[in-house]
Amino acid sequence: MNEKLNGFHIFILIHMIQVGVGIFALPRIAAEYFGYNGWLMLVIIAAVVAFNIYLIGVVWKLGNGADIFTIFESFLPKWIVYPLYVIVGLTWALTASLVAKEYVLIFQVTAFPTANPMSFMFVISLLAYLLLVKGVYTIVKAGTVFFFLLLWMMPLEIPFYNDLQLSRYTHYIFQEGKEHWTGFFNLYGSFLGYELCMLLFPYVQQKTRFITGVQLSSAFSFLIYVSVCLICFGFYSLQQLKLIMFPFIDLLAYIKFPFIERAENILFSFLVFRVLITIVMYHWAASLCMQRIFKNFKLKRITLFMMVISFLISLMPSVLDEVGKWLTICTYLNIAYCFVLPICLIGILSIQRWRKQLA
Repeated sequence: MNEKLNGFHIFILIHMIQVGVGIFALPRIAAEYFGYNGWLMLVIIAAVVAFNIYLIGVVWKLGNGADIFTIFESFLPKWIVYPLYVIVGLTWALTASLVAKEYVLIFQVTAFPTANPMSFMFVISLLAYLLLVKGVYTIVKAGTVFFFLLLWMMPLEIPFYNDLQLSRYTHYIFQEGKEHWTGFFNLYGSFLGYELCMLLFPYVQQKTRFITGVQLSSAFSFLIYVSVCLICFGFYSLQQLKLIMFPFIDLLAYIKFPFIERAENILFSFLVFRVLITIVMYHWAASLCMQRIFKNFKLKRITLFMMVISFLISLMPSVLDEVGKWLTICTYLNIAYCFVLPICLIGILSIQRWRKQLA
């Protein structure tokens, strides 16, 4: 019997993909683009994400859990589908490599300023490949283990509630902000990862609450984001938030242990587990896209080829700002895929159902 994923597995996997490096800059982005009480924009974004997941749920029900690649190929010709697979696959592969490089560069800035970042990048990519070739079920099990390894970090926010100043939560809403649409998309990028659940249709139990698991994982990620932003908005002033590049990392520096010096470096190191799952799942999704074109090649070879190509491309941006700009472009494309792919699939399935009724 083939192993299948249940709702609990989906909940943990999607949450591990979503919450990553972006959480450290999230308060600054909210403050920079939306000003006072900018964290409230997360509520609006979470509602949009929930609607998008609902669209994916419609695809799940209309297609009875069918593979999205099969749905596309049953309706569209190959000369349309194959270029689509290449574009989406390259975007996902490059997203994975850029996320890895962003984490490595932040880690270099905060802990090892003289180290070569590409050596860290190579090690993380190697670990991702070794996990990736084991298959999606092993990835999910590893993600579950990593999730419970990170649970102890969540209560670390509690001591900061005593230092919050309620006066910083003014009655002004979204004042002293700028370029709200740009800020909206940048904040939305922190929720990305749930769109990969469309590729998990063939691996999920038919009777499981699949979409419920995705919705709950997104809601759990939203609660973590809101708690971090609330603490940062109450701990720092608005001008400080705009100036500090990674407010949450600076906040972790206030945590003192009697047996550890510079605890923020240790805490940031544990984030590699989340980053690793994000890298693995985006590379896995990219490999599935390319395998539909090169069906005679094994998935391991396709994965290795895609990881090497994206790794070489990620060498081009050398500093953190450049990596951020590249990652922003990938974020915009991924947001487009989140809505375009489900809408196209719903349209295809509706047309096919209509044709069957006429027949």
